[in-house]
Amino acid sequence: MLSFLDMVNHYLGYINVSVKIKNRVYVILGALGDLYLFYIAIRYLQNGHPFWGLLILLVALILLYFAYLNTVYYFTKKKAPFDISPKIEKLLHMKPKEAELDQPKRTLGGRNIPANGYFDEKKILPGKLTSTPLEQENIQHLATRLQQNQLLQMDYSGLGEREILEQTRQTGKPVYASGPGALIPYFEMQTENNQLVVYAGMNQAEKERVGVVSTVGLQNVADVRDQIELYLANATLVGGPFKVLGRTSVIEQANDFQVAVQLAYKHQNATHQASSADQPARDTTTTSRRARYDQAPESQTDSEPMTRTSRYHH
Repeated sequence: MLSFLDMVNHYLGYINVSVKIKNRVYVILGALGDLYLFYIAIRYLQNGHPFWGLLILLVALILLYFAYLNTVYYFTKKKAPFDISPKIEKLLHMKPKEAELDQPKRTLGGRNIPANGYFDEKKILPGKLTSTPLEQENIQHLATRLQQNQLLQMDYSGLGEREILEQTRQTGKPVYASGPGALIPYFEMQTENNQLVVYAGMNQAEKERVGVVSTVGLQNVADVRDQIELYLANATLVGGPFKVLGRTSVIEQANDFQVAVQLAYKHQNATHQASSADQPARDTTTTSRRARYDQAPESQTDSEPMTRTSRYHH
């Protein structure tokens, strides 16, 4: 029986379904396993082993209590009476941190470095993409491809209805099914018709145009391009369906995905100054090298050309 439950649990990992559905399946499997423990306990008692029978029966009763809590939590919208899980969470310090609750913040988790390199975080500004209807379709297609390859999980970061309800009450912000979003596997920025065009996709072969960078920081791109050089630091797929607080519960609303970009910058004056600082040194070196070979000695310029005889008798 336990081998069967372990096998089912193993193969569920290959199915791309929401965490809530998986948890419901686990609750059912856990209940079946708990019934099996009751059967073992009864068999021990019948065979004259009261110690092991009562011990297994006690464990089965404890697991039955948690199976009841999970059934109420995952299959209904009610709160189970005599629920001790909040006390266990407080005892084990399992409450999520405020930074983890702030879903709408679009930052990269940990120290993940995009494939196009690492940029100084102090020289990175958020950008804004302007997308046409066709480019919006490309973004939605990219979201589908990410989900198919399990690179984008639409499971509300594993939160249940109760956690989502508490979070929306605390922050007053929507909770997205995509969580903090997903880093796009491949992205690049090209200059076309004096515009910064962003391409994104699963790889270079599947890249599609997703928009034009219209602003960087708080300024229009056209106003700053003559002062700084811009590079695409990272691109993240964000947005999609989300849940907001309703009158009595959370309500899910449809929404399109978007591409959030960050741009690294470098001042053009610094580049020109570095180039000009090296130029005089190169010019001086070149001039001195030429002088050694091109400048004639004073004694030779005032006299006649040296002959073969005078070369030895001068």
